[in-house]
Amino acid sequence: LARNRLHLLPILIARPFNYTGPGQDSSFLIPKLVNHFVQKADFVELGNLDVEREFNDVRMICDAYLRLLERGNAGETYNVCTGNPHSVRQVLDHLTRLTGHSLEARIHPSFVRANELHRLCGNPAKLKRTIGGLLGFELGETLAWMLAEAGAPADPPT
Repeated sequence: LARNRLHLLPILIARPFNYTGPGQDSSFLIPKLVNHFVQKADFVELGNLDVEREFNDVRMICDAYLRLLERGNAGETYNVCTGNPHSVRQVLDHLTRLTGHSLEARIHPSFVRANELHRLCGNPAKLKRTIGGLLGFELGETLAWMLAEAGAPADPPT
């Protein structure tokens, strides 16, 4: 639909990959996990722990959008991504290190998707050529931010 109006409007298409940050609904994976760690839950029910996805910081995504508005080319499509996937298991490990709390990850059969792609990440090369480097937030930084905003400082006991 957008491409049908390219002759009328300077439209560019941004395709964001998974992103997260404070305030995201807990129906999404990362906020669900953060909430379980904040509540010091004994367990969490999940699907496949070894699938790999990008979990980009919403601040990077917003910055990329703003720079695309300045430098992007009408009619072009841009993957808004880093190309750095993490497994659900790695996210759990990060949260355990950040909080000092561990919980059991129980596999719930209804959460396991048939024919699920093992690894899903984007190629940011075109985006970087257009807007330059991306704001660099490591997954641990994003998770620490989310924990702090949820009232659980990410400072494991020593």
